[in-house]
Amino acid sequence: MAENGPTLSIPVKQTKICDNCGGNGYIRIDTVDGPNQVKQCWVCESEGELKKYVQKDVDNFIYEFYFNNRVQ
Repeated sequence: MAENGPTLSIPVKQTKICDNCGGNGYIRIDTVDGPNQVKQCWVCESEGELKKYVQKDVDNFIYEFYFNNRVQ
């Protein structure tokens, strides 16, 4: 352990361009309202990127935080 307390490696989000909207955050689809309607992308929630954590990093963070850094 370090002198100033334990250090944790916080998981980093992995980002990827959304395949559904191509990173725009919106798509054009045909609906009952008419052809070529602009709608918000439901896959990336109109952000244009898919953000996720790597499960292994999250598991390691939880283990380090709750089990390795207990105050004795």
